[in-house]
Amino acid sequence: MIMTNGIATWRDISNESRALAKRLDRDKFLKTVFKGCIKVGQSKNNPIRGNFVAAGLREAVGHIIHKLSPDEDVRACVWFKQAPDTDTVTRRQRANYIIKAGLPDEFVKDILKFEVKPHADELIEMVNQLNRSTHVRPNTILADGSKIRRIFSEVLDGINALLDAAEESRDLIEEAVAGAMQTAVFEKMIGEAIQELDELSTHTAIDHHWVDEIVVTDMDANTIYYEVTGSVVVELQYGSGSDVANDIGARDTDEYPYEAEIELPISDPLTVAASDVRVKVDTSSFYI
Repeated sequence: MIMTNGIATWRDISNESRALAKRLDRDKFLKTVFKGCIKVGQSKNNPIRGNFVAAGLREAVGHIIHKLSPDEDVRACVWFKQAPDTDTVTRRQRANYIIKAGLPDEFVKDILKFEVKPHADELIEMVNQLNRSTHVRPNTILADGSKIRRIFSEVLDGINALLDAAEESRDLIEEAVAGAMQTAVFEKMIGEAIQELDELSTHTAIDHHWVDEIVVTDMDANTIYYEVTGSVVVELQYGSGSDVANDIGARDTDEYPYEAEIELPISDPLTVAASDVRVKVDTSSFYI
């Protein structure tokens, strides 16, 4: 969190809480809870304002992790095992799902070289701290403004760190799959007729293509979803080969952007075949 003079002010916290709610798809409930917590925290005449803030923040954190890790999705993951001391999904399991969805533990550790546990530990400790601050006892009253703001800013930073970890794991997958995706998209283009390109000339041939970006758009317990964007260079031939040789046909080259969508089983997120690729080429510039 960007802080004023090294200490989070209520304005800092207000700005950061709005940014977090926006990051979470403009979550209206979350925005409302944060706004209420800020108002309570600013009520200097309330001697237990910090305890109430902690209670509100605990509900906000619970709302976030349940929203991002529905019970049925967590339980459907190959790595899920029911904890022996509870019938519910644990906070650690929810954190694991938020970060890596259904990716097998071995894949995350051995292929991505990514450690999930430290991030899950941070979430658990944050919730435990909120639980301790929520209880109102003679020795747990929380009224000091700087301490309240510190707890609030730590919660916001903690949730952002969890979301950053989820983004990092997806970035690592995108890097790992780049070579296979490049090949699969090319094989799709040369192996199957693409209507948008075939309509451009008598004979349209793929010359080469490149990938601009690979994005993991979603991951759940069973499936990983990719979107690939790039450009394809094609040779356009008008007339037959003999027409071209006799100078009554013509050849030209052109370049067009494309988008491809790929869905793969999350148990094997790097093995891509041409048959997995759905590609659409934007040839609108040809007609301008």
